[in-house]
Amino acid sequence: MSLYEFRKQISVALSLSAQDVARLIVRAPYAYKRYTIPKKGGGVRPIAQPAKETKIIQSILISDWYCRLPVHENAAAYKSGASIKANAERHKNNTFVAKFDFKNFFGSITYSDLVNHLSYVFVNEVTKQSILDMARVSCVRDRSSGDLTLSIGAPSSPVLSNSIMYNFDLAVVEWCAERDVEYSRYADDLTFSAKDRGVLFSVKDFLLSTLEEIPYPKLSLNEEKTIYASKKNQRRVTGLIISNENKVSLGRERKRLISAMVHKYSHQDLDEKAVTQLQGLLAFAHDIEPLFIAKLRGKYSSKVIMDLMRKRGKKIK
Repeated sequence: MSLYEFRKQISVALSLSAQDVARLIVRAPYAYKRYTIPKKGGGVRPIAQPAKETKIIQSILISDWYCRLPVHENAAAYKSGASIKANAERHKNNTFVAKFDFKNFFGSITYSDLVNHLSYVFVNEVTKQSILDMARVSCVRDRSSGDLTLSIGAPSSPVLSNSIMYNFDLAVVEWCAERDVEYSRYADDLTFSAKDRGVLFSVKDFLLSTLEEIPYPKLSLNEEKTIYASKKNQRRVTGLIISNENKVSLGRERKRLISAMVHKYSHQDLDEKAVTQLQGLLAFAHDIEPLFIAKLRGKYSSKVIMDLMRKRGKKIK
């Protein structure tokens, strides 16, 4: 059985000559549209989207190869059925929560990491040159370091980042199982919860040692974002609140905002941009806490809520 040859498939799929495919692969990490978007907590997030041809190739890789990469069940993002609500639900019955975050998550996963991972997973299936090419077309060139890394904005980055963390997730889950700790990872957002507060204070040292031991990728914690929480000071998981009754909630602040905006809308006091924002918030609220939508109907009438959702093209039942 012959090994898979990436360049041959792309040549046929895109009707390109071998020379054109080779040139496309070489230039792929340089052909990105770059821009920034504001972060909720301040500052900006750099986005890099690949050129059209590279994006098509990444899509082919996702459907034919990257979909076969191992992803741990405790990885709570970038897969079918994943949601921030499902992630928060994992932790709702535990009193204490500890949260950790990686620095520059996508940008720390390099070309060599991808080569190592793809070589390990697809051993005896894909040629060495194909592995190198697959990794290259999945990376952007970092302008400051010159390294080839994953980028926020590339279609292939989520699935690759999820899989490349598989060994890390395995080690963490095994450690947690021995200590009755619940663990989930939503991209670079790590959440641990337990009924015993003390055990969570040993998580950080364990994470640091594990990050040193795994062969790839080389990640570091953003210690400014480390948070310990309990019922006394609000358990927040991936932006959602776990109430003292152990229910996943939007939180009071977000509910007050939505209610105030609906009130203004009912008095025709919202501009078009704010209406669009409100429609998004209502759809989000319906997914997270449908009972809140029912309460809004009682307070402002079903007609107001239905009118908003019809304009969005989605009708809340």
